Amino acid sequence: MKLPSELKDKSEWVFLGPMGPEIPDALSLHPLICIDGGAHFSRNADIWVGDKDSFHGEIVSKHIFKFSVQKDKSDLSLAFDLLSDSSPKTLHLWGFLGGRKDHEIFNLGEALNFLDKTPESQVRFYDHNGKLAFHLISEGLWKFSHQGLFSIGCLRTVELKITGKCDYPIHKRTPISPLSSHGLSNVAQGEIEIDTSGPVFIYYPEDI
Repeated sequence: MKLPSELKDKSEWVFLGPMGPEIPDALSLHPLICIDGGAHFSRNADIWVGDKDSFHGEIVSKHIFKFSVQKDKSDLSLAFDLLSDSSPKTLHLWGFLGGRKDHEIFNLGEALNFLDKTPESQVRFYDHNGKLAFHLISEGLWKFSHQGLFSIGCLRTVELKITGKCDYPIHKRTPISPLSSHGLSNVAQGEIEIDTSGPVFIYYPEDI
């Protein structure tokens, strides 16, 4: 399975998942990969990847990668494989939150695995209202701006430094173990800088 030649130079992509809804205009400018049932919400995907367990209609896409249901990785993981060269990527994942919790957890895991192999890259998960819910970043130095609550965590031990306008900075690189509460419920008041030795996720809680 190889990325079509006319799409190899693209660095920003949208992955459309089975939870929908249709992607907003702001994301429609980027090349689109439909993941199986994501095809319910688009008729013009650049690429379709799946085993058709959540989509039973006619696939409308120039490039179709169909797999058996009997496989040892998810459709989303296979889509990440298409973009597995080491060039920096920004991926917008739309329609992957709000369903089964085990699917959500493993989707985050596959995204972090992708970032472990793809330096200077990021993956952004949006909820059903179009709000950025999870911002995943690879190893390196990152800056972002936020007002309000955020949590930061990892699925493997990383060394993490957090500085800037937040209530609980970490002033020097500190080992953070997987899903440690060390990064739980911080509060930002503007620009934050994160220096990390490996992939981490930033979670923006629902409005409370």
